[in-house]
Amino acid sequence: MSKPSNGAMWAGVDWSDCSHDVCVVDAVGDRVAAFKIPQSAEGIADLVKRLGLLASLGGVAIELKQHLLVQGLLEAGIVVFPINPKVSRRWVESLSVVGAKSDPVEAYALADGLRHHHKRLRPLELDDDLTRTLAAHCRAECRLIAHRTSLVNRLQATLKTYYPVALDWFSSWTKPTAWDFVLTFPRPAALHQATRRKLIGFLRRHNIGLSPIWQGRLEQRADAMAWPSDPVTTEVEGEMAITLSKLLRTLEERLKLHRAQIEALFARHGDAALFRSLPGAGRKLAPRLLSHFGSRRDRYESAQALQQLSGCVPVTHQSGKSNQTYFRQACQKDFRTTMHLFASLSIQHSIWARACYERARDRGIPYAQALRIVGAKWLKIIFRMWQTQTPYDERAYLASLIRHGSPLIEHIKTSKKCGELTEKLLT
Repeated sequence: MSKPSNGAMWAGVDWSDCSHDVCVVDAVGDRVAAFKIPQSAEGIADLVKRLGLLASLGGVAIELKQHLLVQGLLEAGIVVFPINPKVSRRWVESLSVVGAKSDPVEAYALADGLRHHHKRLRPLELDDDLTRTLAAHCRAECRLIAHRTSLVNRLQATLKTYYPVALDWFSSWTKPTAWDFVLTFPRPAALHQATRRKLIGFLRRHNIGLSPIWQGRLEQRADAMAWPSDPVTTEVEGEMAITLSKLLRTLEERLKLHRAQIEALFARHGDAALFRSLPGAGRKLAPRLLSHFGSRRDRYESAQALQQLSGCVPVTHQSGKSNQTYFRQACQKDFRTTMHLFASLSIQHSIWARACYERARDRGIPYAQALRIVGAKWLKIIFRMWQTQTPYDERAYLASLIRHGSPLIEHIKTSKKCGELTEKLLT
């Protein structure tokens, strides 16, 4: 990976879907070049060629991390600085009190801002191919899960309009069995006319035993026609329910493919044992945590950077005698979600995490904030594990807490749930 030089020139690129404005400034901020390129293979090649002619280019500032334009710059050995849009907006505002905004102005602001602040910024450094592939599959899986949730909500809303009795048959509509039920019995009349034998056959195909609950549902299938119905609504909404169910089935197949790829890639990764050792991480969260940390151990100077990046720690505003803390909005939202899920699962598998959570709740701290406190402590531990390449050991960490006189130990001794967890894990 190329490193930024002490060059006399800095470039900024204000990108858009159709074209990109480029500006190059010298060491004192004067424009050396300003031009526009189209969003095309030829345009990117032209940009690389022009920037390559600048012998003392220190780097390029752009509000992107993943884009064909960025890939083209990296392949040419040009140092790229990804800039947060909020930061670049402040750079634009610093140019004039009027706040005039245009694409050439933003390109200049990016170039001039990079000239001033490049020593405090980090260039884009890609992880190794294995880690990047794993991270890409994890992101795809998370997006598909979110899409599945949206489709399930739409399916349930559709069933409420013409087929409410179907909603009572399943407690969870995120499972393929529920979607297959809609495809097999898409309208109330289909359920009402179904024979007991056909319904039992459906349950057996989906490995559902004939428990008393299901016995009752079979007997109450006649209630499907008890609701008022509109033939037009039933026909149209029934088709919509079938469409949504088929979409969910297709999406589920893609999720399985991503899950298989994730597990295969994770098994090959050198850091798999570290993240697999985390209590509660399991098959899904361990690969996601690894993808957020990446493979470059020099990327983060301390665990605090990860705590801020994941939104586990609040923002502090201090001015004069005023000192306030706020929920951190500016963070990686998918990282925050991963840490929230991991913290909630870890309190069921880690004694000290349970104690930390209970102490926070005893102080009146809300549930989500208590999980962020647990997550922040986990990040300090994981960062140390990651740096030293040492798997997590619950017994060793508890021994460390005892040596340092941590108040968590006293809480563990008096907490009933911590006692039950201790007995379960340490005997």
